[in-house]
Amino acid sequence: MTHPPTDARPGRRTGTLSRDHFVQRMGAEVVRFQEESNAFDDVAAQILALDRSDLPCMTMLLFGGPASVDQLTAALHARRGAVTDTVDRLQLAGYARRRPDADAARIELTEHARRWIERIWEPLREDGDRLLGTYSTPDLAMMSTFMVRAREVQERQVRRLRKWLARPSSAARRTHLRGGLAPAALRRVQLFVEANLERTIHLSDLAGRAELSLHHFARAFKMSAGMTPRAFVEQRRIERAKHLINQSHHSLADIAVASGFGTQSRLTTTFKRRTGFTPAAYRRGRPRPAAPASPAGSPQHASK
Repeated sequence: MTHPPTDARPGRRTGTLSRDHFVQRMGAEVVRFQEESNAFDDVAAQILALDRSDLPCMTMLLFGGPASVDQLTAALHARRGAVTDTVDRLQLAGYARRRPDADAARIELTEHARRWIERIWEPLREDGDRLLGTYSTPDLAMMSTFMVRAREVQERQVRRLRKWLARPSSAARRTHLRGGLAPAALRRVQLFVEANLERTIHLSDLAGRAELSLHHFARAFKMSAGMTPRAFVEQRRIERAKHLINQSHHSLADIAVASGFGTQSRLTTTFKRRTGFTPAAYRRGRPRPAAPASPAGSPQHASK
């Protein structure tokens, strides 16, 4: 069989199809591949009862070995608070643990997690190996070179964007371009929320700190913070509740009041919706500080 001539120069044709056709087709297939990869990860996260954002952390622990929260934060280019939340979820689900030795600051995957990873991802790897087996060594060498160079292009662009974000004026510029809050106004609102979590916080209180009307404030805050004012207050209350659960022996009813939820039932409902766990389950899954000594004959109050 006579093969049609190949030519990498733009505009030249390969048989009846041009080089531009294949470039466009490759671009479309890359997008579809990314979409299917995202769909796979979505389903895998549902099976594991995790957030999809938790999967990169599991991948780092799988291939990189035990690591501290700071090491994971740096490797994932994520906020430390987000990584801490991920580690909490992995521990509560039985997928990660702190090393049971002197190096307890490092997190490692459990055998339970490794079994599930193998069960979910191993068939995909095996199918991929079979597919690659249908290509010759020169074909694989060419594809490998392309993937390396494509990754280098992406890395350069990521570095460029990170430098842009790191510029001192970038936050203010992005905020004003989107019509969001000025950085100083956003900070005033955040400080007010932190100082008043245990109290009722009205939207008018927050708008007053930003010196905006209610309607303008709600829209501008969402553009700046990525969530509504109500969602932000709820998030900060959840973080306050987590801190109190971790660092105190107060009852969950008292923690509900101190974190602004008012009642234990409201705390439980919101906490489970936000984290996937009830406050009681979260407390059982975390190391507890030593309980204060109680008078002889005086029973300790059990957490609810």
